[in-house]
Amino acid sequence: MRKHALAFALTLCAFAASPSRAGEENIRLKEGVGRDVTTARCAVCHSLDYISMVAPVMNRAAWEKSVRKMIDVFGAPVAEQEVSSIVEYLGQHYAAPQ
Repeated sequence: MRKHALAFALTLCAFAASPSRAGEENIRLKEGVGRDVTTARCAVCHSLDYISMVAPVMNRAAWEKSVRKMIDVFGAPVAEQEVSSIVEYLGQHYAAPQ
């Protein structure tokens, strides 16, 4: 199972590194503390529009679970000290109203 997760993560990262993603240059996350690290770490493996697409069903706890899954299952290159900044940013700017 872990072998398949690694292969999937590598495929996602290869796709994300592709220079031919249509419209990607127009995607910019909302201003706020943590935006730069969130942009830098998340865009390594997937398009930033993923964040706004899932935002309507996310809250801070869901973002934390998702970030942890990206790191633990897919091998996202996020340092432990960056996790709280990313989760706080996403929870503040891309979470469904409660």
